[in-house]
Amino acid sequence: MRQALYLLMMLAGIAAMGCEPTMDLPPGFVEVDRDDGEYDMRAVSAEGVVVGIRSEPNPKQGGLEFWAKAVEKELAGRRGYALSAREDVGPAINPDGVLMSFDVTKQATNFRYLVAVFVRYQEVVVAEAGGPADAVEPIEASLRTALLSVR
Repeated sequence: MRQALYLLMMLAGIAAMGCEPTMDLPPGFVEVDRDDGEYDMRAVSAEGVVVGIRSEPNPKQGGLEFWAKAVEKELAGRRGYALSAREDVGPAINPDGVLMSFDVTKQATNFRYLVAVFVRYQEVVVAEAGGPADAVEPIEASLRTALLSVR
């Protein structure tokens, strides 16, 4: 019995490796074409809030803390975003992950950016949402739910 359960878990893991990640979209979002190839999925609201999922190979099997720090360093160190919150999340659908919130002001507009990082199998999955802070804040709970629904 134990061997059968182990085999089923292995097959489920192998099947999941070949699938592009997806998420449950928040209400009011419409999926858009992803011609640039950078995103596995991307959607937008009428208010200009964008959600998306990217996945990258993780051939050296870097851990969650490595990838979370790399994302934080890119956003805070190179792009000028300020980290406003960081929280460990999971496991619901996903393995353990990190959910971070960032804020930045560009051209006199405040922006809010949420990013969830998951390491699963041999890939890193980054789910993100962002837009003008006044459009993100009223729906932040539903954005968080969407980011954590990645599968």
